[in-house]
Amino acid sequence: MKKLNINQIMNLLPHAYPFLLIDSVEDYKEGKIVCKKNVTINEPFFQGHFPSQPIMPGVLLVECGAQAAALMYILDSLSDGDLQKDALTDPSLSEKVGYLASIKNFKFKDLAIPGNTLNIKCKRMISLGKISEIEISISNEAHKEIACGRVLVSQK
Repeated sequence: MKKLNINQIMNLLPHAYPFLLIDSVEDYKEGKIVCKKNVTINEPFFQGHFPSQPIMPGVLLVECGAQAAALMYILDSLSDGDLQKDALTDPSLSEKVGYLASIKNFKFKDLAIPGNTLNIKCKRMISLGKISEIEISISNEAHKEIACGRVLVSQK
């Protein structure tokens, strides 16, 4: 699977600045995805969290995982042939993004700070009807895990 750039991601996700938190898709296989988020001092949340020691809020780390899971869900819905074509430009794809239903056992192990490149890995663990449980691991550029947990996502 080819990598996805920010323009393709903006077409696939319904999120927009300042809440679009995925910069690229580095790898995708059905049920698994690896995305990147470049954390910069220009993020609006750093104005208040915290001015003297900027730290990415934990809830936004969870949201990074949820957005990566949404991208995986959309890509999983396409056939292999569609992934090879320009089907990714179909604006109706963002309508397939469901809802975050639950956050389970999320742990924050280290800080995400300006200058970090976050690697967000998602793996679908189980699907029952319209609900899927997704395992999320977020690490920094030094491959140190900074957050992990599971979420439940539902189809629309």
